[in-house]
Amino acid sequence: MIPYDFILERLYPLELRHKKMFGIDAFYYKEKIVFCLREKESNNDDNGVWIATKIDFHESLKEQIKDLRMIKMYPIKSWILLPADSDYFEEGVETIATLIKQNSPYVGVIPKPKKKKKKNTTK
Repeated sequence: MIPYDFILERLYPLELRHKKMFGIDAFYYKEKIVFCLREKESNNDDNGVWIATKIDFHESLKEQIKDLRMIKMYPIKSWILLPADSDYFEEGVETIATLIKQNSPYVGVIPKPKKKKKKNTTK
């Protein structure tokens, strides 16, 4: 079950790709990872919408979405969190969805390509 799945309704008809990543639900739009949804009992301070972005955009996003903060459990500097317990959670989700639909540079990061494994050539 995907937590906070109402964000997916807000993003209709965009074709998002869903992937499990470290036990959370990651979503991609075109070539970018745009957000992750997390709802777990452990470290529940970090439950909510994890927004894929760049550090340069944090202040601009904080001006548009109340209560954004850094993720506590992982030292990920570029991602930013809209906590599920925020009084502005639904309002923030609306703004995130709008930014994604507008293809805003503030939301979404092109993941680094995976390194290819070397073939074992020893006999």
